[in-house]
Formats: sequence, structure tokens, C-alpha cells
Amino acid sequence: MTSEVGNTECMSSERLQPEWLDLKALTQYACVSERTVREWIHRPYNPLPAVRVRAKILVRRSVFDSWLESYQVKNVDVGCIVDELIAGVTR
Repeated sequence: MTSEVGNTECMSSERLQPEWLDLKALTQYACVSERTVREWIHRPYNPLPAVRVRAKILVRRSVFDSWLESYQVKNVDVGCIVDELIAGVTR
């Protein structure tokens, strides 16, 4: 059973996704290019964990999800930062 995942279903289609994704499947799942996935895998700091089986590079979907969660955007209080900068300048 195979299923093509369109851009509108990125990161939301759990039903026919296998646990191990090759680069093509991962690019569709994450809505990024293969080049981006390869860069993530070969990063010097906190690379995306992957395995090589002969010529294929595979990433476990659950590991990818956890790895991606570590990059959540934090809410930043810009007003507080501006106030601190102004206070530092006026001292």
C-alpha cells in the first residue's frame, strides 16, 4: 500500500506512513527539499539521526518528530527587550 502525500497534508497524514522514511518520503512528510533534509543529517551540531542501508538513507518518523520539536520557536517579549535596551542606554 503506497500513498502520495500532497503539500496540503504535510506532517498530518499518519495513516499510511511507515515508521522508517527514505529521503523522498521524508521530504514529502516535512514539506522541505531533499537538500534541506541532507543538510539536517550532516549538521555538525544536533544532526538529524539517520541510518544508511546500502544506498538508502532512512530516518525513523518518530525520531524526526522529536528532533523537530526541539526547534520550537519560543515566544519572545519584544517590548521587554526594548525596555531593557533603552534602560541600558539611558544609564
